[in-house]
Amino acid sequence: MKETKHSRKYLIDLVERHSVVALIAGIMVFGITVASIIIWIDGYDHVSEEPLHYFTALSNMMSALAAAFMIPYAIEGIRKKHFVLPRYIVLFQFSGATCVSITMLTALCIILPLQGSDAVTGTNFWLHVVTPLFAVILFQCVETGTTISRRSAIFSLIPFWAYIIVYFIMVVIIGEENGGWSDIYMTQHYFPVWVTLILFLVFGFVMALVMRAIHNYRAKQFWKRVSALWTDDMMPEEMLVEAMGLGRCVGKRENTDVELAIPMNIFMRMSERFDIPIQRLINAYVFGVLDSKKEKKN
Repeated sequence: MKETKHSRKYLIDLVERHSVVALIAGIMVFGITVASIIIWIDGYDHVSEEPLHYFTALSNMMSALAAAFMIPYAIEGIRKKHFVLPRYIVLFQFSGATCVSITMLTALCIILPLQGSDAVTGTNFWLHVVTPLFAVILFQCVETGTTISRRSAIFSLIPFWAYIIVYFIMVVIIGEENGGWSDIYMTQHYFPVWVTLILFLVFGFVMALVMRAIHNYRAKQFWKRVSALWTDDMMPEEMLVEAMGLGRCVGKRENTDVELAIPMNIFMRMSERFDIPIQRLINAYVFGVLDSKKEKKN
């Protein structure tokens, strides 16, 4: 029974830690990104290309918005001791992190060598290096256990593809002399446009797959930690006691008079591994919560 109690505490502490990390990550990425973009727009000289014509600004804004969407769930996770992000927000964050990683590597590997230190000075330092790095690292630190398919990873590039299409139309088809954009990324200086287009598409595809590989590895590590104290020789009855004990811990540590968060993702893993109906695990969990509430009243 001692090991079971430790396992319950472990699960609660693990979820709390993830919620705190998610909250800090969301606030940092959103705050720093928004501040940097505001400073950039405020300092615009109305002569060079407008800030919102740059993929730098658009990708960072997308990343900041995705971080903002995560903040309410992180607060709820701290309050309810159960942090779960909807899959669409995980994919939105993944898309934002992938896009800013493209921004960062493009700035460091292409713009910096070709156009000089302007790529990493002033607000460019924050939007090309700091905020993308924070977004990528902190996204990987916010473990949800949700894996991303290859198809979803490819679809996450839709914002990048949309920007490439708009950029091609405004720079190549319309042209700066006809009211389009200037070729801020020098796509026509070194290679034919179609070669540059293919290179960027391949680059984006590779980045999405790399980000997916890292994220899925982290998701697997998350579930390893969640089930660290589950052994294959445990009986179904022991897992029911585990679910009830988890309910007791939650009942002691949060107000369940109005609503109760049920860790379905954990129970689904328990059910798959030990062949226990999810309904029995939920019943044991709710019984543990009610028993804890009765104990507190007494």
